[in-house]
Amino acid sequence: MNEAARQVRETSRDRRARETRSALLEAAYEVFCEQGFAASSLDAIAARAGFTRGALYKNFASKDELFLELAETRADAMFDEWRAVNSEDTADNGGRAVGSWLAEAIRNQGAWFLANAEFTLATARNPELAERHRTAFKQANRELGALLRRFGGQEDRFGGQEDDDDAIGLMAMALVDGLILQAMIDPNLDVAGHLATGLERLVQGA
Repeated sequence: MNEAARQVRETSRDRRARETRSALLEAAYEVFCEQGFAASSLDAIAARAGFTRGALYKNFASKDELFLELAETRADAMFDEWRAVNSEDTADNGGRAVGSWLAEAIRNQGAWFLANAEFTLATARNPELAERHRTAFKQANRELGALLRRFGGQEDRFGGQEDDDDAIGLMAMALVDGLILQAMIDPNLDVAGHLATGLERLVQGA
């Protein structure tokens, strides 16, 4: 086999591997949303994706690892959406824009938020898993904190320091997580209004 043919074969293999991994993640999202984290089985996820359990284990060592990668992937997508909100809205209505985004996300992805909350509680009993999850949380908090300072026009005041982003993001994420759980209990909750008010006061008072 010449070098060019070998490279084509490797590229094709890599493509199939990516497609398999993507299909498993998509199936995992569906099953976790339907059944929750604890009740979901790897067999059900593999079957939903159309693969064997062995194929799943070639990509993910455990259900925890599978969920964590899925959560990280979806968090990245979420912040891409939030950055788009930031680029389209002014500081005056940025909090409202984020609140409206979250209200829509809860309507469309409420089951995922619940599964994610369940997984977060489970990681507290697994120090190794908690460390990786904690790292992802810190990155998310910093991203959210920087975003909110831009909404509020606070870059100059805080000097863009990472510690400030961490603190603001941590408080804002606590507000978001709390509203998500409250909205699951009370579907009539004004998520957009409460989140807008909370974020604006958080940034203005920081």
